[in-house]
Amino acid sequence: MEYHLNITGLFKDDEELRATIKKRKICYDTEPYFLPNEQGSLTQIGFQINLYGTFPDTDEGLAAKRRDFGEVLHDVRKVAEALKKTGESLHMGELVIPDSTSVSLSDEREWRPDVSVHIPVFDQEHFGHPVDDRITKVVSVAGKLLEEAGVQKSRWHD
Repeated sequence: MEYHLNITGLFKDDEELRATIKKRKICYDTEPYFLPNEQGSLTQIGFQINLYGTFPDTDEGLAAKRRDFGEVLHDVRKVAEALKKTGESLHMGELVIPDSTSVSLSDEREWRPDVSVHIPVFDQEHFGHPVDDRITKVVSVAGKLLEEAGVQKSRWHD
């Protein structure tokens, strides 16, 4: 089965989508999404899909990264929007940008400077309901959609 992101209104064609993914070396991972329950512990109600994009490989320093930050964020956000438009919108929450001016570093991605966008995935009809097979399947299909478009899992491999 082939998977395709809904890029209508975001990218002119699949070639532009793939070029953007490659330029920003976009990769993704997922993590559990928890909510405190009445007993004072945490209940997993879904997952969070994290998309990471980085800056062009240049010898330019911090000033260049500051200048390019908005463009990198814009490109990563467009890929996230395409995923959200494609998936079951019923289960994908609003895109979250933790700090619109921050760059993260991770050992998993070899300490490259990343701009990230997060997509919470949970049952919005029954908010707080523990994660179930339907939500797990949405996240699995989302991963396949991203990978089919060229987004790499966990880290970028040239």
